[in-house]
Amino acid sequence: MRALVIESDRHGAEGAVAELQQAGHEVVRCHESGRPAFPCNALRDGGSCPLDAGDGVDVLVDHRAHAHPRPTPFEDGVSCAARRYIPIVVAGVSTLSPFDKWTTVEAQDGSVVDACERAATAPIESLAEVARTKARQLLAGDPIVAAATDVIVTRGGGRLEAMILLPDSAGELEGPLAVRVAGAIRTRDSWTPRVDVCVRRFSTSDAPGFPRGAGG
Repeated sequence: MRALVIESDRHGAEGAVAELQQAGHEVVRCHESGRPAFPCNALRDGGSCPLDAGDGVDVLVDHRAHAHPRPTPFEDGVSCAARRYIPIVVAGVSTLSPFDKWTTVEAQDGSVVDACERAATAPIESLAEVARTKARQLLAGDPIVAAATDVIVTRGGGRLEAMILLPDSAGELEGPLAVRVAGAIRTRDSWTPRVDVCVRRFSTSDAPGFPRGAGG
């Protein structure tokens, strides 16, 4: 796992960095230790943004030392990550965090590694919502099947993974569904270099209460 670690206060995230590295995870930074908040690494001569390099990052960790109601200058990376649908972990003090709306997991009372591993594999509902809507539009000719169809989107290994859950009573639409779902995700996330889509059929006889509206 590749984690982008930032902090509200200088040197505040050193413990989180050590914990992640000891667990074998790669740590990258927006601001190198000891350097000022501005400019970030992307704006320095010869520098680059970790979000743009290679496969990007799997999760962002923001260590907050105090109950700041507003972002500090060292926390600008949260906005960049949230815009790209990168899972966000808030460690340290989460009280009055301005990032509550975009936080995937809070780790103030537990292991940063565990929180990051959970966040990195958590479903991304904001992307799943647009993908689910597009899939159901394609299936609108059969309202029962459309209502039962769901899409789950997760991130892993520098790519997005979308799983379409399709009732076995649906026609052979795997190809068109995959194309439409990938396209819908791309309308929201144009940064992730790769979107993988798979279709998993389920038996309606195994689905209690079918027909149902999966995923809301």
